[in-house]
Amino acid sequence: MKISYLGPIGTNCFEACSIYNKDRGNELIPSKTITEAIELLLNNKVDNAIVPIENSIKGTILETLDNIIENEELFIKEEIIIDINHCLLGFNLNNEKKIYSHSQALGQCKKYIKENLNDYEIVEVESTAKAAEIVNKCRSGLCIANKTCAKLYNLEVLKENIQDKSNNKTRFFVLAKDKDYKKTNVKASIVFSTKNSPGALYKILGLLNTFEINMSKIESRPSEKELGDYLFWIETDISEINERVKVLFEILRDKCSYFRIIGIY
Repeated sequence: MKISYLGPIGTNCFEACSIYNKDRGNELIPSKTITEAIELLLNNKVDNAIVPIENSIKGTILETLDNIIENEELFIKEEIIIDINHCLLGFNLNNEKKIYSHSQALGQCKKYIKENLNDYEIVEVESTAKAAEIVNKCRSGLCIANKTCAKLYNLEVLKENIQDKSNNKTRFFVLAKDKDYKKTNVKASIVFSTKNSPGALYKILGLLNTFEINMSKIESRPSEKELGDYLFWIETDISEINERVKVLFEILRDKCSYFRIIGIY
């Protein structure tokens, strides 16, 4: 099997892939962007795509969410959560005053940058590994990446754990085009839109309460049909896919103007 991911080798997404791929022996295909990784899956060039969906500091990765919502062929197969430990990498602190990294990593280290590197120019690149590659080639500037990148690109670890919060975690989705639902101790993700009437969203959420289903996340995204029209992504915690849960889904399907299960994992 082949798996695409946000590359190159050394990114946090690569580390998530390595965890998922342990003892599986799948071929890992790096992509320049999240969208590119997903497009490889949509075009049947790979069997799965592993992409980031949420960070505990910066929140939802909208590029991933929008791709899932827009492509009805995609399903969430599994989730992987890893600890994120950002490091300041380079050769010394007295060279070109530029910091290279991915926008998410820069946002997660905003406080450290402000307090210690406020006079440095911030340069956003496609990934943390790409940032390490640039610093390695230029032999100047600094980057924010992980220890794996330090080893891969022969950079010095100038400072460890520079993220603003110690409990920094990122969640990744394993995406597929086939439905491979788990049966017990699972999460269920759905996307839906409501009718444009008073209390419509409240009534839908009330059904979750009626069926004693915990909602762990909700996010709204523009439907792109007209201003003020939204799609809602909800994650719920369910112990098993039983008849009660199936009834809830059927009621939601009937009550919503659009309803889709995007993963039970």
